[in-house]
Amino acid sequence: MVVPKKQPIPSQKKADAKPSSPSTQIAPQKIHPPAAKQPVKSRVVIRYDVGFNNHLYIRGNGADLSWDKGIKLKNIKADEWIWETEIPFHACEFKVLINDQIYEEGDNHPLQYKGCVEFTPKFS
Repeated sequence: MVVPKKQPIPSQKKADAKPSSPSTQIAPQKIHPPAAKQPVKSRVVIRYDVGFNNHLYIRGNGADLSWDKGIKLKNIKADEWIWETEIPFHACEFKVLINDQIYEEGDNHPLQYKGCVEFTPKFS
């Protein structure tokens, strides 16, 4: 049996790469700076329906609160009120009032810096 002799394969020349032109179909990208860090907040959330045309206030000491004049809470829903502060503090205690006149019953509530307190106050 005669085996045919392998013939050398002529070397193939590789085509030179050509630079491509930019595609017109790709939308330009927008570069955004890194998102800013959200400030750290201390928060009080009150769940209480105070009734139409009434508001909840907070009084206390620490965290820029005062026992002399209350700060109006932000009304989120009919029965949800919120107060937040970014001011650093060492100690804070507070009470909630209706229309900055009627104090809630019970002891003062403690609040820690960067903490959150949620509760339903009791009024007489």
